[in-house]
Amino acid sequence: MKNNEGNTMPKVEKGYYNHDSKKHNIFNSPDVTKLQLVVIDEKTRIYIAIDADPELARTRYLNRLEGKVSFFVRKPIASN
Repeated sequence: MKNNEGNTMPKVEKGYYNHDSKKHNIFNSPDVTKLQLVVIDEKTRIYIAIDADPELARTRYLNRLEGKVSFFVRKPIASN
């Protein structure tokens, strides 16, 4: 098979992709204006649905972290 310049094009074997024909993944980020900000500690913030409970989201996040090994101590934010 030859291209327009007359050079031989590389043969693409079954199961292999030609890099030029590979489609790129497109990731759409969620609209942050439609989400509610929940402050976990000084450095950690998460976004949840507007109608979700922020206290429940905070406790679920912290409970998930309890099972993981952490090399630093999280300072809780003083509640009002």
